[in-house]
Amino acid sequence: MEEFNIKSYPFGELAQLYYPDHTYDSALRLFRREMHETRGLWDAMQKVGYKEYTKVLTRGQVKVIVQFLDPPY
Repeated sequence: MEEFNIKSYPFGELAQLYYPDHTYDSALRLFRREMHETRGLWDAMQKVGYKEYTKVLTRGQVKVIVQFLDPPY
């Protein structure tokens, strides 16, 4: 299995990596919901500068997401 590349990602692109079987809009909704509902993730994201509806996630923000949710594949 290929190792997940921690880098800057457009929010929608990362959402689709986590929800590949969903439409783009559905993946966005599900990903945002998971960010809010996963214990500690939302607070950790805010500590690394995440703001609601950020268009591009920094490498550090992606790293936090992967620590909480595991790699998308």
